[in-house]
Amino acid sequence: MIDLSLIVLGFQNNIKNEQNNVEMIYSNGINLIDTIKDSKGRYIAFIKEEDNIREDYLKTVLNKCSDDFDCCFINYKIEFNYINEPKIIKNKDELKEFKPYYGEYIWAFIYNKESLIKILEIKDKDIFNKKVDEEFLNNTAIEDVIYFHKPTSTKLIKDFQLSDIKRNDYSKNIIYIGNGCNGVFNGYISWMKNIGRCFENKYEITFLYDNCIDETLKDFSKYFRCEQRKDDINYVCDRLLTTYSNYFYPKNITSLEENYLFIHGNMSDYPNTRVFHDDIYTKYIAVSKTAAEKAKGYFPTNNIDYILNPFKLDDSLTKPHLTLSSAFRYSDVKRPDRIEKMATILDELQIPYTWNLFTDKYENTNRNGLIYRTRVANPIPYIKDSDYFVLLSDSESYGYCVVEALSVNTKVVLTPLEVYNELGINDENATIIPFDYFEDNNKNKLKEIIIKMYEEKDKIVKYNIDESLWEKYNSIFKK
Repeated sequence: MIDLSLIVLGFQNNIKNEQNNVEMIYSNGINLIDTIKDSKGRYIAFIKEEDNIREDYLKTVLNKCSDDFDCCFINYKIEFNYINEPKIIKNKDELKEFKPYYGEYIWAFIYNKESLIKILEIKDKDIFNKKVDEEFLNNTAIEDVIYFHKPTSTKLIKDFQLSDIKRNDYSKNIIYIGNGCNGVFNGYISWMKNIGRCFENKYEITFLYDNCIDETLKDFSKYFRCEQRKDDINYVCDRLLTTYSNYFYPKNITSLEENYLFIHGNMSDYPNTRVFHDDIYTKYIAVSKTAAEKAKGYFPTNNIDYILNPFKLDDSLTKPHLTLSSAFRYSDVKRPDRIEKMATILDELQIPYTWNLFTDKYENTNRNGLIYRTRVANPIPYIKDSDYFVLLSDSESYGYCVVEALSVNTKVVLTPLEVYNELGINDENATIIPFDYFEDNNKNKLKEIIIKMYEEKDKIVKYNIDESLWEKYNSIFKK
């Protein structure tokens, strides 16, 4: 009867198998799933080829296999040539809580074969974790240190997911920030942009991502080769940079020389996070001395270096924020509902904007960029500071605020009212929105106008009012 199948990933010369009930299997990691399924043992253990084991490793593991368990975590020591500090998980209670994590190294566990097979082909992280919780309920641990891990980034283990790897993709340098960032808004985005601005001409850098919005990718493509990570490709690089939010980077990223974990922020939430024990990085680098001090005790080493993040201003940028203003007496004829509709479209388009609405409405209905403000006696300074003044009334007898806005070179957005023709306001110096564009079936037409407003927000429009228009007032007053 075979109690244990010991799978050696690579070629291990220092193992003496004198046990009849132990099966030794040498594997290069390819078709690992089939190898495990074909094994004869009740339990499965793994050894990484460059690692070392204590002489009584097999005896200790085999003795443990006389018990009944789904998953056994092996306490281990990490031996680095360049760090003198050994790392051992010492908390005995914590040892028994360990379960395999998605993308984690497999050499630190002994598995019940039947339980292991049930999760081998799971690709989805959430399903994997749920299945692990269901299957690996009976956990145990070997408290003695019998395994000595000597990680080298040239020989990373390819876990079960990678049995169907089709090709290699080589890059000199890879930055990977994982699922924690989709490119919408995050400190990592600033970090990436500044790395690109400061070092784009010095290094060939690939940005490898899981999910990222098109706008951010368009920006990043100025500095990096951008590629979405795929499970069936083995990404090989000389240097890998990743972040603490993605502690266990996918096993289809292999660094040949160095792999760096960058620690951002002072991490006030450290007490609520798990402590990382598996040491898979060459160096741990915080982005400030403060961040380095805060991180001690939460990562496998306290030898945390720090490098201040690079910064280079991109002064070629135009002002991205759209500023709008409106001022009117709050009533149905002024059609505040049209302003609300335009604000909703701005939100949908994710256009950054501030819309100051000066009116006599006292109920606070502020949302996103639309801000209802108390009426002021003189709104001109606010209007002058805006890209557009917006008035979408059903009717106006004159429209003082429109003339005032144009007089301080602020563009105006209006509905097609007859009085504006008298004042010399037309499509050449104003954005005129037809009434029917505010109907639901014409939403796309209104959206096109809003996009054009954003694209032309820095455009300058000149307007000079003809003083002869009010000349007749001279006949009103007696000299």
